[in-house]
Amino acid sequence: MIYLCSSKSNVISTQIEHKKSLNLLFYREGFSFLVEENEKTSKISHIKVTHPSRWETEIIKELEINLRLRRSFDQVNAAFVSSFFNLVPALYAEESSEVLLNFSEAEFEDNQIMKAFLTDENCFVYGTSSSLIRKLKELYGQPFLTHSGQVFLDSISKTNEVVVHLNLIQHQLEIAFISNQKLQFYNLFETPTGEDVLFFTLFALEQLNLDGNKVELKTYGELLPATKVFQTLKKYVRFLSAAQKDEDYLANFTLQNLSKCASFQALSKEKK
Repeated sequence: MIYLCSSKSNVISTQIEHKKSLNLLFYREGFSFLVEENEKTSKISHIKVTHPSRWETEIIKELEINLRLRRSFDQVNAAFVSSFFNLVPALYAEESSEVLLNFSEAEFEDNQIMKAFLTDENCFVYGTSSSLIRKLKELYGQPFLTHSGQVFLDSISKTNEVVVHLNLIQHQLEIAFISNQKLQFYNLFETPTGEDVLFFTLFALEQLNLDGNKVELKTYGELLPATKVFQTLKKYVRFLSAAQKDEDYLANFTLQNLSKCASFQALSKEKK
């Protein structure tokens, strides 16, 4: 829980660089993945667990037996929609992870604690299944690992306008409040029903002292204009709209931007 107020060519020959990447997004109900190859993306696949209590076992087994995931990849990127997190200024990132996560509830018996730095000098401290992390490294070497919030916050546009961003991922709602190009608030809520999405959205607006008749809200993920939950929200907030017109892209906003986020982070490390 967190609160925060090409191709190369010459005359002699042509060399085309072939790069294949696997992008994985893990959440409470399972995971989704897509493969990018030479700037083309595959159809997104969604894998759901049958028994939530056996989440780790089912996910790891799927990674082991799914032939589409056992291919050779140049890069593997994985993001986790984890409610076991805190978002802190980067200068506090060296503090004990146990202290920084003191008010968050762990999701697994054995948790791997990790950190993900944003472009605005904030840092996600989060935990997820140690067994899953070990399996990802066993299968893919050194995958890029991050919290879903990093991908979301680094992918939305930050302007001088006051905007609330809502991203619904498989019954988990990310809410971000941006003002004067800076992040003012981010949190992740469990939303099993449309009523929960409405409740937490209005709750966040109230806590932030924002008027639902004046503030602009942009939606991502499964909050598409044709959905019942979007139409319900529209009855309570005046300026509600999808962040982009391309609904296929918007429906899987986090997964679609994961590769870009990984590339940007790699470039940032090179410059340091």
